[in-house]
Amino acid sequence: MRYIADHDFHIHSTVSRCCKDPGQTPDRILRYAEENGFNKICLTNHFWDEKVESEAEWIEEHGYSYLTSVLPLPESEGINFLFGAELDMDYNGMLGISEEILSELDFVTVATTHMHLDGNTVREKIKTPEEGAEIWLEKIRTLLKKDLPFHKMGIAHITTGHILKEKTPEVIKLLTDEDLYNVFTACAAKGLGIELNTKTIFNSEEEKEILLRPYFIAKDCGCKFYLGSDSHKTSALDTAKENFERIITLLDLEEKHKFKL
Repeated sequence: MRYIADHDFHIHSTVSRCCKDPGQTPDRILRYAEENGFNKICLTNHFWDEKVESEAEWIEEHGYSYLTSVLPLPESEGINFLFGAELDMDYNGMLGISEEILSELDFVTVATTHMHLDGNTVREKIKTPEEGAEIWLEKIRTLLKKDLPFHKMGIAHITTGHILKEKTPEVIKLLTDEDLYNVFTACAAKGLGIELNTKTIFNSEEEKEILLRPYFIAKDCGCKFYLGSDSHKTSALDTAKENFERIITLLDLEEKHKFKL
């Protein structure tokens, strides 16, 4: 049975400082779910837990009081509106959430590709694709070594432009099949979800092949996939379902490949 696009587990509201659309509210997000026939959605604003010490300096507006300021979430019959967060790792491999807060959240997605934040997620600005590939592998391997509730966790946007913007395909191309098989075999064993992000776009057939390769390998390794629009604005909500269907078709996914909460 074809994979059914019935959820979105990566959505931002105005609580995320990078969300500049005042209309991107929980009520609007719930209406998006109603209009597209989703049965589950998750609000995943950026978050760094103040209880976690880090050498890096983090944005105060992404603390716990801001994260919880949206509660209680609006309700609609037949839709489970989950409360989660998007997490980062600092340049020392510290994940920005305490065990206590993690236990309170329904789902968290971890951004291993947020490499544009020099001084935070990376020590210094990444200059070459080789650096990007090495750091991405280091981050995901570090994450997989942690004792975490992986059954309610995912890896966000693994092929979007956060690594080196337009050079991101060059970074992905440098990841060997062996490295990717090792990483995704471990993800599958841990039960860690892999995000299908609607911002994955292709400027050429060559780029399409490069950017889809990690997902095909993850599928071959037995990973489970969830859908994430990573929407920061209402216009992105308007096209999310169509983009979900497109990537489901490209990867030939079935319901058995779905990550479920």
